[in-house]
Amino acid sequence: MKKQWKFICLLLTALLLIIPSIASASTLSDKVENVPTNKEWKITFNYPVDQSTINKDTLYVTNSQNVKQEVTYSFDGKIVTVHPPSNGYKLGQSYTLHITKAVSGIVNDQKKSLNQAIAKPFTITEGYSVVTIQADGTSSKIANYKTFEEANRNLKANQGIMKNGEYLKIPSGIVSTNVLTVYYGDTAFKKDYGGIAANNELAYVDSTEDYVKVNVAGQEMYVKHKDVKLIPAPNVKSYYTANNTGLYHYVYRPNTRKYDGAYLIGKKPNFMTNGEKYYSVDGINFYDTSGNFVGKSYSYFQYVSPRVSTSYTAAQLDRYIASVLQERQSTGQSKYANATTKSQLIGLGTKLKALEKEKRLNALFILSLAIHESDYGMSCHAQYYNNLFGLNVPDHNDSCSSVVDKDSPKYFTSIDKNINDFINSINSTYFNPLKMGDYQYNGVALGNKMIGMNVRYATDPYWGSKTAGHMYRIDQALGGKDYKKYQVGITTTEQVSVRTEPIVINTPPTNRAYQYLVYGSIKRLDKMPITLSNTPSEDPKWYRVISEIPTSDADLYTVVENVEIVPTH
Repeated sequence: MKKQWKFICLLLTALLLIIPSIASASTLSDKVENVPTNKEWKITFNYPVDQSTINKDTLYVTNSQNVKQEVTYSFDGKIVTVHPPSNGYKLGQSYTLHITKAVSGIVNDQKKSLNQAIAKPFTITEGYSVVTIQADGTSSKIANYKTFEEANRNLKANQGIMKNGEYLKIPSGIVSTNVLTVYYGDTAFKKDYGGIAANNELAYVDSTEDYVKVNVAGQEMYVKHKDVKLIPAPNVKSYYTANNTGLYHYVYRPNTRKYDGAYLIGKKPNFMTNGEKYYSVDGINFYDTSGNFVGKSYSYFQYVSPRVSTSYTAAQLDRYIASVLQERQSTGQSKYANATTKSQLIGLGTKLKALEKEKRLNALFILSLAIHESDYGMSCHAQYYNNLFGLNVPDHNDSCSSVVDKDSPKYFTSIDKNINDFINSINSTYFNPLKMGDYQYNGVALGNKMIGMNVRYATDPYWGSKTAGHMYRIDQALGGKDYKKYQVGITTTEQVSVRTEPIVINTPPTNRAYQYLVYGSIKRLDKMPITLSNTPSEDPKWYRVISEIPTSDADLYTVVENVEIVPTH
């Protein structure tokens, strides 16, 4: 009797070890979900099995109506394999594997039987379910299919495809990023373009079992199913609205189903009505709540070149810093306590204006980025790590405390060191057309997630427009001298050349300063931001433009057909 009990325990242990889906269950009676239709149950005994005791009455599978299924068996020493019916188990149905006490093993030349029957319930995967999606987002199952292709062939309007409780395809809606989500230019996920932080929404375009096609800032890109969640909806939920102060953006967080507080982008476009809602996937082309196109406009500070200088002096910038810190401190929020004396922004005006002249980076741009990244110079990284710009602070390791790790790459010995390193980084790659092949270069502007600094500098898809909002706010407070000081354009074609004079010289020595061209790249080099010079061109067939080169402020030229002058707000 003692040997018989040991045989049972060994059987149970072996069964748990051999079948991983069961190994996660606390007992053999726990149900296993999402079992494939062609599931083979392998039962390993620690002693040879008496094959004569295995038959449809001692080892069998029943469905939910207790009807035995036409299973078959094969034997390999201590292993008994229970094969599924010839047509497989039915999608979405529940079954139970039964091992009765009549099953025997040979233990020390003696036949020993189980003293306890075993019943293991399992449910077959629903496969690919076609569901009808209601207006409120709920769904009802229509049919199950073994493959995505079969389900897709039978798909009708207002229907989607689900597997294991998650959507694989929807008629329309949003795509929620569950984690830091890389978006790609190809369906094989070989050409990564950038990343978008978790809990952001993207506009859904289409999907297969292998990928999800989404709209990223006006461009169709691809993301992995495992990184996102498809949510049926008539439209994206983030929206824009305007008032006399300017244009505001309300960002919806799909994972928490809440909106962020609105942030100011800039002046409202002239085609918008105060108080109305507008939708846009790129912050450029706007639609009303009925889906009608209402207008196109670019946020001025988001797309003007940071190579132009601000109109404001160091003293004016310092006065603004003092004023805005007083406002922050007056809110009473603990994080802004003593901001007027503790902020790392205090007195930066002279430094920023000197760098503007020396390094060709707009002082208003640098200050606005520091305000945004360091929360007015009061963030933990600003206060304890002398880090105003989030340098070397990746999304996966952005924690901070007053216990300073001076060996950390995010620590800087001084604010001056931090600012210098930031500007060197920007001029080295992000804003250097002579390093166009570097992944960080995507055009000289704050931009969005397709063009400009936002593509690679920040995973927040609205980082560019938020920073532009700070530039607009500062400019308005100081008199509005910078707003629309220059015309902004976007290239209209690929391989645009920018030259040192209004003439084409391609033979050495060429007069091409740089060209928006990287062979094999998926960058949107056909949509590069261009800022026109305020000095008239000598030739009406050529635009005179602001140079992107960090070390030269001499104006450059490109033919008129290469650039579309765009409306700005």
